[in-house]
Amino acid sequence: MSGDDINADRMLEAMANNNQPSTINQLNGCTSKEELDLIMHIRRTILHLDEDTTNDRSSPKKDTISTTTATSLSTATLDFKIERAKQKFAAGSLEEAFYECWKIPQEQRTLEIWKIGGECCKKLRVFAVAQRWFSEAIHVCRSNNTDLNVKLEQARIARFFNTYLTQYPMIDIRVDERGKGIYAKRVISPGEDIFTDIPLVHAQTVDTLSISPACAICTTSLLTPAVYFETTWSRIPEKLQRQIEEYWPHITPISCPYCPFELYCSEACRQQAWDNYHKILCPSFNPETTELYQFCANGQIIVRETWNSIFSPMILAKLIAMIILNVVNSVQNGTTQNSIDLNYSHKLQQTDDGPLEQAKEIFSEFISSGDATYIRTIPRMLKIMKNIFNHSSMPIHYEINEQEFTYRFYQIACNAQSFSSPTYATTIYTRFLSNIRQRDRTGLYQLLQTYLKGEPIDQVFGGLFPLQSSLNHSCDNSCEIMDCQVTPEVAGIKVRCKHQLKPGDELTINYVDLALGRRARRAMLKRAYNFWCECQRCTFEGDDAYSCTECKTLSPIIDNPNPNLTNGNIPYRKPFPACSRCRNAWYCSPTCQKQAWKQGHKLICRDWTKERSSSSAN
Repeated sequence: MSGDDINADRMLEAMANNNQPSTINQLNGCTSKEELDLIMHIRRTILHLDEDTTNDRSSPKKDTISTTTATSLSTATLDFKIERAKQKFAAGSLEEAFYECWKIPQEQRTLEIWKIGGECCKKLRVFAVAQRWFSEAIHVCRSNNTDLNVKLEQARIARFFNTYLTQYPMIDIRVDERGKGIYAKRVISPGEDIFTDIPLVHAQTVDTLSISPACAICTTSLLTPAVYFETTWSRIPEKLQRQIEEYWPHITPISCPYCPFELYCSEACRQQAWDNYHKILCPSFNPETTELYQFCANGQIIVRETWNSIFSPMILAKLIAMIILNVVNSVQNGTTQNSIDLNYSHKLQQTDDGPLEQAKEIFSEFISSGDATYIRTIPRMLKIMKNIFNHSSMPIHYEINEQEFTYRFYQIACNAQSFSSPTYATTIYTRFLSNIRQRDRTGLYQLLQTYLKGEPIDQVFGGLFPLQSSLNHSCDNSCEIMDCQVTPEVAGIKVRCKHQLKPGDELTINYVDLALGRRARRAMLKRAYNFWCECQRCTFEGDDAYSCTECKTLSPIIDNPNPNLTNGNIPYRKPFPACSRCRNAWYCSPTCQKQAWKQGHKLICRDWTKERSSSSAN
């Protein structure tokens, strides 16, 4: 066995047995746990080097980490090792190729070595290590390399979504210069359910919170007779109240024992909320959250200098609370890569690989894009969030400045999907009426007609869904999103196929109202998501009747049909005839219409006002 193999093995033994130097500085630049596991696997199962080294227990196990990384190779030896790594990779011996790359000291690894190591790990499906090696390749390259950036993003995506792709083999997530997207790997038929997804964080929308109460965790409706009948309930005779309660589906809302702001359907949901976020957001322990809860309870989504979005600001607070508690739990359970005392939690943000960065990573796949100046129109909400997370009850320091607030705000604005449990408020109301019709013989239903208000408003939640957020937009979307009960305890969404998909076709949803014209759709998408839609439908529709959708010829100028009305210096034009079917394209001649039809208009020509809006991104 060569000298560098012996030193490397001693280093691996020391790190595998957790006999590592205790300071963070000594660990800087050392191999990650995933990389160590891969190297140990290669040495034992591929190279069969374990027998010679594991029996040598007399050598000190400390002091071995820095010696291997500090040793430099001669130019001849380095060239030899690089060539050997290239040969192993070309021969398809991925484990051995990576091992050869790994044995080269980090400071001497060339761009080519970092790339080969990354490719080996990607093909071996060790995506965390592949991500690191491609990242180092970009650092060595010191220039904007599109190919490396794509490879890095591919490794990162594969690492994050590996479990999902194993669970749903019919789909794949790809990354190119445009970003990531979900694609079919086999034929998917219309009406086929493709995948389900559950939110990482969610909160009920402000406008339905008080009028349609629901469990804060499982989103099941908690509509009671008192809530449904509102002020009328107190005027209903007591005997009639008892009859209504008898036929109303059994619902027993459970509130937080310390505050009146959160409701749950069970003790299990209450405990889950407490563990996930509420223990640091409960007003009894953090009085600064009272203002946030009161704002949400008021039911107004547009309040000057405070809020102007359909999703609830509570999602933002919950997201940050979950990050904080993940840090606390990981440190207390000893699951972080670098064990850090919470008494020195202010130092967590100084370490890229520390517990705070690890906790943030769960939300890293949600894009954040928007006008940074918009946040200055809601300064009061920024102040509320600062006060909440600067309170002395916080277990660690999490700085909420304008930049962090903006980033998290647009993560939610760009990705939040509306959903709720299929146990809607209307479901409970329908069961109530059904119970009366089936079991009552006293004319109760007729008696209630005086008090019934019709169907109640359903609860609506907004949530961040990891897999669903990777679906791109199309104005001719191939999929639709539906509420579903993913498990008996967890509500979420399912993605269902609308049009037949072939292998390689992209799964798409719509972010805006499909009944809008092209100009309005594109304007909304640009404003909310910062992209200009070039989907098939936008390609074969027009903006107005004064320009031919096919050849772009302007319609002829005509005299002012109404002299009493002026149009400034803009000339009046005669409108072109519209497509008689969709009314969203205009042509200067039958020739242009026939050409557009053949090129693709026939694929998107239909009455879009009758299309179901399959996705509400906010």
